[in-house]
Formats: sequence, structure tokens, C-alpha cells
Amino acid sequence: MMWIEMSRDEVHGGGDWAFAKCVWSPTHKNNKKRNQTWLFWENVKKVKEGDIILHLQGKGRDAYFTGYSVARTDGHETNERPPKAGGWAYSSSFYRAFLKDFISLKNPIHLYTVFREKEKAFREYYRKKELPKNLFYTEQSGKLQCLNGGYLSEADEELAVLILGQQKEGDSIEEQIDHVERCVPTSEALAQLKKRIGHEKFAENVRKNYGNHCCFPNCDVTDNNFLIASHIARWADNERKRGEISNGLCLCLIHDKAFEKGYFSLDDDLNICISKNENNSELFLNRILPYVGKPIKKSSVEPDREALKEHRTRCDILI
Repeated sequence: MMWIEMSRDEVHGGGDWAFAKCVWSPTHKNNKKRNQTWLFWENVKKVKEGDIILHLQGKGRDAYFTGYSVARTDGHETNERPPKAGGWAYSSSFYRAFLKDFISLKNPIHLYTVFREKEKAFREYYRKKELPKNLFYTEQSGKLQCLNGGYLSEADEELAVLILGQQKEGDSIEEQIDHVERCVPTSEALAQLKKRIGHEKFAENVRKNYGNHCCFPNCDVTDNNFLIASHIARWADNERKRGEISNGLCLCLIHDKAFEKGYFSLDDDLNICISKNENNSELFLNRILPYVGKPIKKSSVEPDREALKEHRTRCDILI
């Protein structure tokens, strides 16, 4: 999932509540009788670990997209308070999600320049959305402008492309961000955002394919916090199979690591198979060896046999 944070000031709460350290909001409006909340504040509670937050900073015509961060935690409600709560000091509790890995853009993107240059595309995107619109901008008096109070809004790949621009020819989606400078061109930022979105969609689809359950025999892990969408043919090794549900297995943390290290694979009948090489590790002897020849749990979309062969070859497992 991707979000756009519209930050109007540099203080942003101060301390651990400062810009790029977290997204936060009051849990309710300053109306004790109705105790009303606000869609764009409720969004903070919906943030999930690993989500992308694209930062829009500044007021009015001085608003710029300056970079993006990654959610370090899920959104949650807390009774802790920002050191500088400003106009939100009335609230008895707050929504908050911690952030990490802030990446700044070498050339910040001026919002109203983008609106002007891509006005038709932004209007078409806006009109596709149903009410209530979960967007940071609106149409008012025939003009595009920021939505007052639209603090944290939804975004997707289409909107990211509108904001950051199309990828340049030759830009590789595998390019790595320069974490020393912590500053990237917009084309590379878009490539990284698209890559992360692709990973998130793949993971969600694979978990659903196995009913949010580790598919290893007799493993009862069903908590999504401990489930991994494991690539069978690795992302870097097989571009053609990237993102395909059949190229993924839903495994718990332990079985995911065991699969990655080649402690086991699957034969063409989807039974557990192992290498003939000796392995005396406690985990292998207790968690893998007793299940050799047993089938994994069934899924709607079965694992790709060609990808499994590739995995067995990589892990030196002969059947």
C-alpha cells in the first residue's frame, strides 16, 4: 500500500513525532459532543509495516514532493503525546505509525507545476474515484488544489506515475538506492516504489492462495505477521515469473528460511523432498526430515513445476 502525507510545517510534532519519524494524527475532532473522527486521520491507523509514505511538504504554492519513507510499524492508537501537538493538543489519544529509511529526491517536485503540466490526467484520475474521495487533492471552482485537511491519503502506482513521471528508457527496476547519499532522482524513486508495490501485491496474493496458512505439512502458523510469500524461482533469477502466484509458497518464518537455504524443496507431486547430502542441524532433523514424502497443503493455484525444478537444481536436490 502507498500513502501520501501532506505535511504543512517542519515541526510536525517534534522529537520522535517529527517529520519522517512517524505519521500521526488526533483520533477525533475537537467536538466532545459528537466525538467525530476524520477519514484522513483514520488512514494513519490503517498503515501497515512496509507501506510506502510519499511526503508532500509546504503550504499552498510552495508545496513540494520531497521524498518517501517506509512504515516501520503498523498504525496504532496511543495515549502518548507529541511534544508539540499544536492545534491537536485537545485530543486525548493519537493515531501513529513509525517510519524508517527516508529517501529524499534530488529534485523536489513542485505540486502545482505537476498539476499544470498533467492537468487532464489528474482530473481523469480524480473523477474515477468514488465518494468519499480518499485523495490529497480536489477540484474546486474549476481548479485542482490540495484538499484542506487531507493529511494522509491513499495512493497507487497510477498516481505515483502521475506525480513522479514516467520511467526513463533503460532505467532498471532492480537499481538500488544510494543509501549513502540517501538521495535519488525521481525516475529511480518511481522504479523502487513500483518494485515494492509489486512485492506487496505478490505477497498478499500468495498468502490468500494458501488461505493465510503455512503450507508446510503439519505446520499450523496462520498469523500473517509470521507468514512469508517465498519465491520459488528467485526474483533476480527469473524475470518472466516475477509476480506470478504460482511462483510463490506461503511459509512461516522458519520454513521460509529452510526453503531459502535448500533444506527442502518439492517434487512434481508437491511432496517434500531433500538433498542426499548429509544435514545434521537440529532444525533439519526435527522440523524437515520427518515430513519427507508428505504433501504440502493444497492451494487454489498450484506451484509452478518449472520453478520448482529451478529451485531443486539451485539447492542440489535430485529426485
